[in-house]
Amino acid sequence: MKKILVFVFCLMCACFIGIESVNAEQVKDEQYYLNLGKDYEWKNNRLGAIDLYTKALEINPDFDEARSQRARLLYFEGKYDKALEDYTYFYNKQPQYGPGVYYEYRIDCKKKLGMTEAALDDMYEVILAYGGQAKVLQDMIDLIQENPEYKYKLSIDSHMDLIAKYKNQAKTLKDYAQTFLDKKYNMQNKEYYNFFIGISNAMYDMLAQESDANVKPVLRRTVPGEAEQIINVEQEQN
Repeated sequence: MKKILVFVFCLMCACFIGIESVNAEQVKDEQYYLNLGKDYEWKNNRLGAIDLYTKALEINPDFDEARSQRARLLYFEGKYDKALEDYTYFYNKQPQYGPGVYYEYRIDCKKKLGMTEAALDDMYEVILAYGGQAKVLQDMIDLIQENPEYKYKLSIDSHMDLIAKYKNQAKTLKDYAQTFLDKKYNMQNKEYYNFFIGISNAMYDMLAQESDANVKPVLRRTVPGEAEQIINVEQEQN
């Protein structure tokens, strides 16, 4: 009897272990591959981790944590074109992310790939999106010093589409520009002030033009006569 009970017990344990194994197979979802990828990273197996993050994304393309982990490793492995694809994904994923997220990596990938003009456009948009960012402006200036053919990228005319996109940042940029007047006077602070206040003024001009375009003419009814008419006040004044 005792042997039978032991046998039954062992059989139940075997069944339980089998069930657990099936369950383990079933939970190999995106989170499973993310965790395994992190373990590979910890063991300094970056390429293996990249493959595991890719598996997680194959299961769920919207799994942002796996994508950010993969993008970072691709960047450090020098696979800048692939890393840029992931960082561009975050740039395009509005409104959660946009130009401000991972912009250092995204811009540096473009620089590494020789996409200087695109990198400068990215920097300009980051400045507008943040309503400031003197550090990014200085990065632009430094990059243009290395590539003087792109000096025009500092002008307002070169980014009117972006200025229109972020025109509601007019006051933020004006206030940010003022901080450089409040600091110790030097040529660098003056340059920063002129850059930011120039963009702010261009934004205010756009907002004013939109406001004027949205103003409807005031209509006034005249004293009724034989033929009642509606007169435009502006025409009457003219």
